[in-house]
Amino acid sequence: MNTASSINPARVRRSALNLIYAVVENGGSWEDFNLELFWPMALERDTDLYRDALAKAVLHTCRASADSARLLAERAQKAQDALHADLTTAAVREALERYANRTDEWEESLAALRAELNNKRADGTDELARCTRASVALARALQGLGAEILPLFADFPAYRSVLEPLGAVIRRRGRLMEACAGMADEEYLAGKQEFAGLLRRMRDLQELRPAAEQLASRVLEHRETLETEIAGLLEHYSTARLDTVDHCILLLALYELRVEKLSTPIVVSEANELADTYSGGKSAPFIHGVLAAAAKQ
Repeated sequence: MNTASSINPARVRRSALNLIYAVVENGGSWEDFNLELFWPMALERDTDLYRDALAKAVLHTCRASADSARLLAERAQKAQDALHADLTTAAVREALERYANRTDEWEESLAALRAELNNKRADGTDELARCTRASVALARALQGLGAEILPLFADFPAYRSVLEPLGAVIRRRGRLMEACAGMADEEYLAGKQEFAGLLRRMRDLQELRPAAEQLASRVLEHRETLETEIAGLLEHYSTARLDTVDHCILLLALYELRVEKLSTPIVVSEANELADTYSGGKSAPFIHGVLAAAAKQ
């Protein structure tokens, strides 16, 4: 299978078969087929698995945030008490207040995410995704606010005793925010073995659709030639009597055999697996026989 995707070829093949079947069942026209309606349903399980993995990764990364938030609140209050009578520190105090308010929002978003992840309702995945997006977005915002606040501390050496301990917590939480936001970032996840499963699911969602569409469209582009060959391979049997799934499996397998030039054992093995998964118990031997005849030619 000639594809630039790094995704498992067997997954691409299964998705392409489902797409070919849907197109054939809806009249056989690739140009008229509604891909935007097809994919949300076809990728529903993959999307749910990714949402679940992303939510768990965010919560795992932020598991120590509550203790850190309490320490932040204590040190921020000490700093505010020390600064409140000095009018020249107004900018720092306002920045700290914004940071504290956004921290409260972020902790609330994590609590909502945790509750939604424990919600076992079948229709809860959209809300789970919303909660996860909110947590990641707030983490990015907090990371930016922290980066803005820290340089301000250097302008007030007289308050170093309260600002330096506070700055240490903000820097530590900045790394936490970076990790939280990074759970939705492919570049950040690359090379982190702990989150290899999450990265794989992310890439699957990114790559599966284009790879499957490319394969399905090429099969249907060669359909006329493939149909002629199938008709010639069937003995005492017409293509009109073929089960639609078996028919689509043969189209896909013959395309890979004739156009992609894959080896016969691979094509037959993959076609048999598709037949076992999607068709009846007698389909695999039937498809095997047709492809064996095609290989002899």
